[in-house]
Amino acid sequence: MNTRTQRPMLLPTLLGAVMFTLVALASLRVAQAADNATASATAEVLQPIAVTKNNDLVFGNVVAGNGVVTVATDGTRTKAGATALPTGVTAVAARFDVTGTGSATFGIDYTGSDTVLTDASSNTMAVDWITESVTTTTPTGKTDETTDAATGTLASGAAYIYVGGKLTVGGAQAAGTYTGVVKVTVAYN
Repeated sequence: MNTRTQRPMLLPTLLGAVMFTLVALASLRVAQAADNATASATAEVLQPIAVTKNNDLVFGNVVAGNGVVTVATDGTRTKAGATALPTGVTAVAARFDVTGTGSATFGIDYTGSDTVLTDASSNTMAVDWITESVTTTTPTGKTDETTDAATGTLASGAAYIYVGGKLTVGGAQAAGTYTGVVKVTVAYN
């Protein structure tokens, strides 16, 4: 056979093999550039959170000269003034019971709580709330009003918010029954 005849036939064959290899490599590169993965999507529906009042806050009987009367979160009552505290009505801290899902955490808001107690004649006494959130029905006896309990944790679906207060009884405080509102709002974190 003539070598001149072989060369022209060899060139198209060689070019065809190179083109096939390039196309195969290009399709391999495209196949390697794509991939996928999956993730599961879940949602947990929590039991509705609820808060109910168990006890009202009771400062008990007070008189002018008692100064600042404190009811701690455990119901212990003290005074800062020189005049003795009258007896007859037992002091009680307010208690709110919170229920919800398992060991979830929640935020606490006191917006709507009064800053004064008022009588029928519009006389007032300033009050600062003392708050704590605990997972048992035993409060710690907190007496510091500077930091409100802002969060809580449900233990087996229950928590308790205790509210005491510091009531400022004026030196010439008018006699009467003074009332106000402590409002507690809870929401899951």
